[in-house]
Formats: sequence, C-alpha cells, structure tokens
Amino acid sequence: MQKNLGIIGGMGPEATCVLFERIIKRTDAERDQDHINITILNDPSIPDRTAFLLKEEGAQDFTAPIKEKARQLEVSGCDVIAIPCSTSHVLLDDIRTAVDHAQILDMPKLAAVAAKNTGASRAGILATDGTVRFGLYERALCAEGITAILPSPATQEKVMAVIYDHAKAGHPIPDDLLDDIFADLEAQGCDTAILGCTELSVIGLPESVKGICIIDALSSLAEGCVDACGAPLRTLP
Repeated sequence: MQKNLGIIGGMGPEATCVLFERIIKRTDAERDQDHINITILNDPSIPDRTAFLLKEEGAQDFTAPIKEKARQLEVSGCDVIAIPCSTSHVLLDDIRTAVDHAQILDMPKLAAVAAKNTGASRAGILATDGTVRFGLYERALCAEGITAILPSPATQEKVMAVIYDHAKAGHPIPDDLLDDIFADLEAQGCDTAILGCTELSVIGLPESVKGICIIDALSSLAEGCVDACGAPLRTLP
C-alpha cells in the first residue's frame, strides 16, 4: 500500500509546482489511481531562510511555520513529507521534532547520493549564501566520498543574483551570468554541479554545461518522494 505524501511549499511557489510535476512524471503510473496521494500546503509567507540564518536585520524565524505545516500534514494522514527548499534543511533536525511518525526527507542527502551514482568526484555547489555558509551540501557530499567545491566569492554573488534578482523575481537570466558561473566551476576541475537551490531548478538548465554534469536536487527529491511512498519509479528516456 502506497504512503501519503505531504509537501510544504511556497519556498518558492514555482519550485513547488515543479516538484509536483516531476513526482507525477517519475511515477510509473498507467492510470490516475496509480499515482501518489499528495497534499500540498503552499505558504509563500514563510520568512526568507537565508536572511534568518545569516541574522540579517529584521529577519524572522522560518522554522515555526514550517514545523506547524509539518504537524498539519501529519495530522491529515501524510506519512512522508518533502520540503522543496534547500536552505530550510540547515535546520532539518529541529524541523523533524515537530512530527511523531512522519518521515521528512533529506533533500541534500538525496542529491549527494544521486551525484555518487553518476560517478561524481568533484562537485560544485550552487546554492544560497545561507546554504553555503552552513556547509549543508558539503557535508552531504563528503559523506558520499565526493569532494565539494564552492564558487569563488565573486561567483557566489552571481549565483545569488541568479536566485534572487532573476529566478525568484521571474526575470530572464543573462547568458553571460550563467557562463561565468560554470566557467568558475570548470576552472576548479568540477565534473559535477549540484543545483542546491530549488530556484535554480526552474530555469531550465540542460543535463550538462561545459562538460559538467548537472545534479538537480529538486529532481532527486522528486525521486525520493516516489520511492519513500512505495510507488514504482519510471525510468526517463
């Protein structure tokens, strides 16, 4: 019997939609009834995660509303919970205390395992300042025997610009901005790049850039949702 899935969304809303779509596409279903029962709580009012972690002036705690959503999902019958926001996973251990039995998936761990399965040895991390500062993906990659590479400070500023000034704002991303980011990873010998922010999952990057394999953490989370809920995983062409 399949388990019920809950998604704590809104961080951001488009990434939540993309996760839902990818779960559907990765479920090997022949009819509606074969799909996973999914409850989505989309709350874009959840405070900015990076601002809180970096203790920016006026920043508010984001964990309280996420924990409340987790409790709501568990009470409603969800057995598995996904949070399509990498930065929130910095405080995943605390968030998990909100539920008694529901399994809250670890997106960075799922992405690191996916990178290992592709044979990655040096993985560049593209994520928010909050995620980078707390070493979220570095620890996950290290646990899988993969060397984690961070962009240079100047390149990290460009990553943040892509996330906040373009992806979140719905503005086109200049090609030279992405070129500069991947040129930095290429120069540091990366064979893999981790899209460690779900806003980077919505911009339509190809599977490889400059010979660097792209591991999309949101896709890894989608596959993890299907697997954790006991549904068959569809192999993509």
